[in-house]
Amino acid sequence: MMQQDSKRKRSVLPETATLAPGSKRRRRKSVPSRHAAAMLPDELLTEVCLRLPVKSVLRFRAACRSWDAMLSSEEFGQLYAARAEEMSSAPKLLFVSPTANFNSTAVYKCSPSKPTDDLLLTLDDVRGNFVEVTPAPCHGLSLLYDGIAPAYYVMNATTRAVTRLPPFRDVAFATAGLGCDARTKKYKVVRLFEGNLLEKEFLKCEIYTLGGDEGDIWRPAAGGVPFRFYSFARSAISNAVMNKLQPLFFNGYLHWLINPLHHVKLPRASILSFSLTDETFRWIRSPPFVASGVHLVELDGNLCMVRDLRDRSTAVCKLEIWKLKDYNSGDWSLDHRIDLTGQLPRDLLEPQIVKVIGSAGSCRSGTKIIIATSKHKVCSYDPVSRTLETITSISETCTSYQNEKSDIRFSLFKECLTPVHKTREEIAFATPLSKATKEILLRLPAESVLKFKPVCKQWLGLIKSERFIRAYFAHKNMDKRPKIMLVGKGSGKSLFNFVPLSKWLQEASNQGTLFLDTKVVCSKPCRGLNLMSFVEEDYLFNPCTGYHRVYWNREWHQHQPWKMPTGCREQEDNPFAVGNKNVGLGFSQVIQDHVVVGIFYDRKDYNSREYSLTCSLWSCGSGYFEQLPQPPLPVNDMPPVSVDGVLYWMSEPRLGQSYERAIVSFDIAAKIFEVIPCPSSIAMWDPRSRCHAFVVELLGKLCAVLSNSVADELDIWKWDHGLWTRAYTINLKFWPDYSLATNVVVPMAVDLTDGRILLNTGRKLGLYNPFDQTIENLLALDQVSLATPKVQQQRTGGHLKCHITRCEDVPRKFSPWKLSMAPCENFATPPSASSGKNLLSSRHQYVKALNSVSPKVMPVVPMLYEESLTYYPFAARARVLFS
Repeated sequence: MMQQDSKRKRSVLPETATLAPGSKRRRRKSVPSRHAAAMLPDELLTEVCLRLPVKSVLRFRAACRSWDAMLSSEEFGQLYAARAEEMSSAPKLLFVSPTANFNSTAVYKCSPSKPTDDLLLTLDDVRGNFVEVTPAPCHGLSLLYDGIAPAYYVMNATTRAVTRLPPFRDVAFATAGLGCDARTKKYKVVRLFEGNLLEKEFLKCEIYTLGGDEGDIWRPAAGGVPFRFYSFARSAISNAVMNKLQPLFFNGYLHWLINPLHHVKLPRASILSFSLTDETFRWIRSPPFVASGVHLVELDGNLCMVRDLRDRSTAVCKLEIWKLKDYNSGDWSLDHRIDLTGQLPRDLLEPQIVKVIGSAGSCRSGTKIIIATSKHKVCSYDPVSRTLETITSISETCTSYQNEKSDIRFSLFKECLTPVHKTREEIAFATPLSKATKEILLRLPAESVLKFKPVCKQWLGLIKSERFIRAYFAHKNMDKRPKIMLVGKGSGKSLFNFVPLSKWLQEASNQGTLFLDTKVVCSKPCRGLNLMSFVEEDYLFNPCTGYHRVYWNREWHQHQPWKMPTGCREQEDNPFAVGNKNVGLGFSQVIQDHVVVGIFYDRKDYNSREYSLTCSLWSCGSGYFEQLPQPPLPVNDMPPVSVDGVLYWMSEPRLGQSYERAIVSFDIAAKIFEVIPCPSSIAMWDPRSRCHAFVVELLGKLCAVLSNSVADELDIWKWDHGLWTRAYTINLKFWPDYSLATNVVVPMAVDLTDGRILLNTGRKLGLYNPFDQTIENLLALDQVSLATPKVQQQRTGGHLKCHITRCEDVPRKFSPWKLSMAPCENFATPPSASSGKNLLSSRHQYVKALNSVSPKVMPVVPMLYEESLTYYPFAARARVLFS
C-alpha cells in the first residue's frame, strides 16, 4: 500500500515543480485524447474493417453504437461480399453431412487448398439422412430442408447464424425456395405444394418473410396459383420432390423445372417462375429439345439449363449447358459442351447424380464451372483449356459420410454478412426467464410437466418442442440406470396401470386391484417408449405420460385359428412369448421414427421342419404399414432386441434347412434382412440337448445368450466391431429359484457402478453379482415366505388369487439401484454346507411346488422404462422421403 501511495503521489506532481540542479526535464509524450478514434474518417475505418475476418467484424459490432450501425449496414455487407469474392482464387464449398449417430447434421467448409474440412457448425435439430440444401446461396443465405421433422432452416454459414422457420401445413408433395425481394430488401421463402384434392384450389403457394411485419406466419401468396398454371405447377412440384430439384433463385424470380413426361402433350413451357416482388407466376419457353433429365444453374449472371447426356451402356460421358438468351422470347443457345470422355470418366460416369452447381474464379484465374456428384466429389471444368480436375473428395477428408443415398450435398460458399432474422418464438425462448423455466421443467416428473401445458402459449410451445423433449430425455436418463415399473390391469379407460416398483412394495393395499387377466409381454424401453403385446394386439406406450397407440395385428386375424405344434408346450411356459408372433420395437436415427416389425407364423411343424410366416412393418410416426419380404431364416419365440437402428432375432434351428443357430438382423432404415453368425458354442445345436439360445441388449451392445439347463449357466457373448467376445458367465447352480430347468432367465440390464446384472424370469427379479455369484432378490410374484413349503393359492369368486412377497421394512437410504427397485427379502439364499440333506431336500420340494404354478397367472409384469415425454401425434405425417 505504501508503494502504491508513493507512485500515486509521483504521478500527480505539477509540471512547474522545481528540479534538482543539473537534472534534465523529461518531455512528456503526448497522449491522444479519448475521442481521437472517433476522428478517423469513415472511409478509412471501412477500408480497415473490409480486410478483417468475419469473427473480428462481428466482435467490433459490440464496440459502440456507431460501429454497430456501420458494420451492420447493407452497404458494408455488399462491399464485404464483393471484396471476399474478388480475393478468393479457389472455389469454396459447403458440405452438409449427418453426424455419425444421425442425431444432428454437420456443416463443413472445404476448398482445394486445405487437405481437411473445417467444421463450421452443427445443427442439432436437423437430423437424419434426408436433408436438402440449396446448391447456390442467396446473398450468403442457404435454405435447408429436413424431411424427417419436417422443417425449413435458413442458415448463414459465414456468421454461423441459423433460424428454424415456423411450422407449416404438412403435406406429401411440397417444394420451397429462398429468394430476395428487390423492392423491400426482404428475404422470402416460397413454398409450393399440393393440398387436399377435394378443395377448390388444391394447389397452394405460401410465403414466409424473414423479419417481416407479418410475424411468424406462412401467408398465402398475393395472387395464389392461377388455374391456367395448374398443370405446370403440379408437374413442377412432382419433379422437384421426385428428383430433388430445388428451385433456383435468379434475377428476382424463383424457377422450377417442368417435367414434360408428366404431360400427355409436350408442353411449350419448361420453367415455371415466381416473382418475389409481385408474387405472380409466369412460364418460360422450352429449349429445342425435350427438357427431361436436366437441372437449372446460374453461370456468369445467366440462367442456364444443364443437360445430362451420360450413358453407361455406351460409355458416353457428356454434359451440355444451354443459356437463356431472352426471357420474353424464350430463346436458348448452346453455351458449353463438356466432353468428359477420357477425363476422370469413372468419377463422372458412375455416380447416379451429376450436377453443375455454379461457377467460381476471378479475372486473374479465369472462371471455372463447378461440377458435383452424389459420390461426394467435386470437379472444376476450365472452358478455355477444356480440362477437368477433381478439387474435393469427401471420402479422402475427415467427414464420415461415405454412402450414395441422397442428392448433392454440396453448396457454393460465399462469405457474406447477411443477417438471419430469428423468429419471435426463438427470441422468446432465448430470454433468461425462458431458460430458467426450461431448467425447472427438466427436473420435474413427466406427469407434472404435462400439467403445465395450459399455463401459457409459451410454456405449451416449449413443452411440445422437439428440442425440449430431447433435452428432457437426456437429462432424466443421463445416469443410464435401469428403472423398473410393474404393469398391471388398468381401471376405467386406462388399459394398463404403471406403478414404480418401490411404490408397489410400499402400498400393499392397492396391489390386488392391478392383477392382469391375460398374458402380456413388455419390450425394453426404446427411446422412451415400450411395446406391450397381447395375443391379438400390440400397444405402443409411454408409461410416464400414459400416451399410447394401438397396432392391430392384421395377420393374427387372417391366420386364425392357429394351434400350437403337437408336443411343444415351451411357448406357453415362456413368459416372454405370446401367440403366433414375434414382434419387436425399434428406433432408427436415420429416419427418426419408431418402427414395429412383426413376424407372424401361420404354420410350423418341428417334425417335418416346415413352416410358413409373414412379416410386416408399421411406422409409428407416419402410420405407414408395409409387407416385408420373408426373413432368410425362421426365428424362435424369444423377442428381438433393438441396437442402433437394427432389430435382431435368434433363429430357430428346429425349422427350415439350417441345423445351426444364427442371428437374423433387420436394418430399419434400409429395410434389409441379413444373417449374422453366432459364436461357435451357441451355433452348434443338438436336438437332444435342452440348451436354449436368444439375444439380449446389454450396455448398448448386441449379446447372444446360451441357456444351459444342465450346467445351470448363462453363457453371454458380446458382438463388438464384427467380433464375438465372451462377456459374462452367470452361474445359477446354487439358486434354485432361478433354475434354468424350470425357468426362462433373461439378463435385462447391467449396473454401471458395481457390474451387477438384473435377471428376470417373468415372476422374479434379482441382481446377480458376477464377482461372488450371489443374487439379491428384488421381487417375487408367486411366493409368500420362506417358511411355506407349498405355494398357497386361494380362490375368490372363481378367480385364482396369488400372494406376492413384498418388503416388510423398506430402509430410508437406498443404493442407486434401490432408488428405483426397492429390495425384498433374500429368500433365494443358497443353502450352506452345514445345513444337511434335510434342508436341501425340503428346498428342492419347495422349488418344485413353486414352479408348479401356472405361468399364465401373472398378477403383474415387470418392465424397464425410461423417463421421457416422447409421443406421436395421432394425425399421421404426410411425407414422402426418397433416397
